Amino acid sequence: MRSLWIAVALQLALFLSPAISQNSSSLSVTIDSGPIVGRRTQHLDSTTTVKQFLGIPFAQPPIDDLRFLPPDPPHSWTEVYNATSQPMACIQYSGPAGPARDLGKLLFNTPGPPGESEDCLYLNVYVPEGGVEDKAVLFWIYGGSNRAGAASEPLYDGTSLAANHDIIVVAINYRLNVFGFPRAPQLPPAERNLGTLDQRLALDWVQRNIHAFGGDPTKVTVMGESAGAMAVGNFINTYPDDPPFRAGVLQSGSSVVKVPPGTPNNDTTFWTNLIEYLNCAGTSESGILDCARAVPADTLRTIIDNNAMAFGDPFMDNVTVLEYPATVWATGDVAKVPILIGSTADDGSVFTLGIGDNNVTAFIEASFGVGSTLSQIINQLYTTDPTTTVGLTTGQQIISQIATDATFRCTSGFVANLTSTLLDVPVWQYVFDALVPSNTWEAYPELGVYHASEIALIFGTYPRENSTETEARLSRSMQKQFADFVKDPVQGPGWNQWPDVAVLSVSEDDAVTTVENVRELDEVCIAWDSLYTAALSSTSGTTTNSATSSGSTGTDSIGTNNAGPTLTGSLGTVGVALLGLAALL
Repeated sequence: MRSLWIAVALQLALFLSPAISQNSSSLSVTIDSGPIVGRRTQHLDSTTTVKQFLGIPFAQPPIDDLRFLPPDPPHSWTEVYNATSQPMACIQYSGPAGPARDLGKLLFNTPGPPGESEDCLYLNVYVPEGGVEDKAVLFWIYGGSNRAGAASEPLYDGTSLAANHDIIVVAINYRLNVFGFPRAPQLPPAERNLGTLDQRLALDWVQRNIHAFGGDPTKVTVMGESAGAMAVGNFINTYPDDPPFRAGVLQSGSSVVKVPPGTPNNDTTFWTNLIEYLNCAGTSESGILDCARAVPADTLRTIIDNNAMAFGDPFMDNVTVLEYPATVWATGDVAKVPILIGSTADDGSVFTLGIGDNNVTAFIEASFGVGSTLSQIINQLYTTDPTTTVGLTTGQQIISQIATDATFRCTSGFVANLTSTLLDVPVWQYVFDALVPSNTWEAYPELGVYHASEIALIFGTYPRENSTETEARLSRSMQKQFADFVKDPVQGPGWNQWPDVAVLSVSEDDAVTTVENVRELDEVCIAWDSLYTAALSSTSGTTTNSATSSGSTGTDSIGTNNAGPTLTGSLGTVGVALLGLAALL
């Protein structure tokens, strides 16, 4: 364990220094709110100077009376706004103290943001100097189960991508935890996904202002990982006409495939418990909200953490988030834009770490129903028999692979197939399968190529200490592939469209991209496809897209919409947080 902490300390130092200051003089830009000033910087990997505009407000601070309300554009200003410092993160959910919280922070939030605040609706813009006019724009949405994450995390520094590929990178904050996803029945249905509304307002800000930075508002690609990919899926689902983006990148999540429950999940337990804990119950509907607004944000966070109130699941309002999105895709009533979608080889490992080799049957039955036909099928599909399932030698590996396939890998392929066959737009799929120094954890070798382990390579923010030239080449290759898609999503990232799948990996000390139609040979994903297809057929006509309906307030049906399919009701839940890790990822 000591070596793990030493590695983390090294990452802390190195993550903080990939971009070195070259010029202290600043640049001024005028946006619709007023003038701002940024700073110039130069990345270690490039001679291109990048202009950083950090902490630009895209909304009024959602504090005091504005807590639990949709975001409003910021008030204008006349004095020059100093956009040279990273913004505070939105208030996170950490959960009770323990190993799960510690591991989650080590893997996904190290080093942490400069601080947390309820006043957090800011974004960062990274602009390379020179190059083409009307640059393509990457709009980045971080993951974290709507409970954690921040644009200020060094992992998401857009300097390297901007410098090396002449694109503009925009990284946004959005409200998390109870502040972003309260599920409060006292709020109108279409105003309960406040974090989603923050994302939409930030995207609107880009449309209004990116030209001032040299960007083209018609060349925006929305890109996210995990819950961020879920947000991209929500954008595609709910902007069927004239979307404010021209392409989407979905990493380890989709918000498209969800096997429906038998009855709607109307769970507001966390909110109800919180209101009772605060002694706010028993008043009027507006009185409950006023009471909750009067509590200091730090107090709310402490209560929520200590009592494991894992706020973050979106509310299915059928306006910002659809309850049965795949059925809408089947009708074609979604944004018809090119898509790049993929997963990591071991996406499920962090969600299932520590369950143990002897708990396979218990895990399957808890997830898919005791004695159910589905549980029997899954038991047959996943085995340590080397003649049946290659590479699975322990029960823990089987559990991890089930979570990976059901929630990420096979889902990506199913969504790619939907996109290609039903929407008739270009789609590319990948699997990231490379163990390199930046994603190898000595203390946890069973993590493998874990969830989110590709992000540092795409952004070029992997720690340089102990890195290899192979890792550097893989980073350069992946950066180019993703940036090429952003710059020309019709031509794509450089490999064949679906049904071919690119495996982004290393071989014989070099970075490689191999492309093959793995789905034709993949009986596991074929089986999951049948499940997804059956679910899609069973909900045909269930959901209509209300995103374009003026003044629609959605429905009161609440569901679970994590980054991937959710099997609920009699089937249980895929990727459950048996160690509490899912609350952090």
